[in-house]
Amino acid sequence: MKKTLFIIMAFIGLTACTEKMRIGPQDGEQLIGVSASITDEYKKHEVILSRTETFYGGYPEMISNATVYVVDGADTIWYEESENPGYYLSANEFAGQPNNTYHLSIDFSDEKGNHHYFAESTMKDNVECIDSIRVKPWVFNALEVNNYLGVYPYFQTTDDPKTYYMARIRINNELVGGDTLTRCELFETMGYAGIYFNGPLMVMIGGEFPIYGLNQRDSLQVVHKGDTVTLDLWSIPRFYAHYIAEIATSTGTNPMMGTPSNVRTNIYPEGKAVGCFHASSLRQCSVIY
Repeated sequence: MKKTLFIIMAFIGLTACTEKMRIGPQDGEQLIGVSASITDEYKKHEVILSRTETFYGGYPEMISNATVYVVDGADTIWYEESENPGYYLSANEFAGQPNNTYHLSIDFSDEKGNHHYFAESTMKDNVECIDSIRVKPWVFNALEVNNYLGVYPYFQTTDDPKTYYMARIRINNELVGGDTLTRCELFETMGYAGIYFNGPLMVMIGGEFPIYGLNQRDSLQVVHKGDTVTLDLWSIPRFYAHYIAEIATSTGTNPMMGTPSNVRTNIYPEGKAVGCFHASSLRQCSVIY
C-alpha cells in the first residue's frame, strides 16, 4: 500500500508543475569578444571585435574605431577597420611563418574610459604536404559502417607528438556543415608522430585511420560521383584545440545542460574578454570522388 501511494504521489509531482517558467539570470559585466587569427596563407588577416550579449542573446554590438595591431618580432602589422563595423583587416597582405610568435594588441575608448587587450600565439610546424587523400567507406574493426564515407589522408607526420591538427572538409569548395568550429575534427598523432600517416607501419600497428566522416544520409554532407572533395588540414596551438572542444560541448539552448563555466580564452586582461587569438598553418589536398 505504501509503495502504491508513493508511486501515485510521484506521478502527481511530475505532472502538476505545468506552468511555464522564465529564468531571470543576473547580467554580468559586459565583456569584449575577440575572434582573431594569423595563418601561413598570403592574404589580409582578420580581427573581429564585439561585445558580449545577455543570457537570452541578440545581435552583438560591434566595436568600431579601435586601434589594432600585431607585433612579429621587430615588425608591427597594422589593421584597418573594413566597411563592416567591428571587422578589421591587416593593411597589407602577408603570410605568417611557422615558429614565429605573434602578439596582438587592441586599444579603444568608450564612455567608461580607455581599454587595452592583448594576446599572443605561436604558429606550429605543419606537415610538409599531404600526398593524397581517398574517400571510401568507413571501416571500423573490419566492419563497414553503413552510409558513412571516411576521408583517409596520406602524409609524413611531424616528429612532434604534441602537435594538434584540425581537419575540415570542403565539397565543391563549400565547407561541410558551414563555417562553424563545431563541425571540425581534432586529433593528435601522439605515438604515430614521425611515421607515415596511414602508411604500412601505421596500418600494421593500428589499422587505417579516417580523419573525417561524411554521413551520406545527411543531405548537407552527401558526396556524389564527380564531386571535388578537399581536405583542409590545420596545425593549431594546443590552447586553440581545447577552445574548440569547449565550444563544441557548450552549444545548445537548454540552460540546464552544458558546462558550468565560460569557455576559456587567451585574451587578456583576465576576466575582461572572451574569444581566442591563434596562429595556425594550413595544408590542403583535393580528390575527385
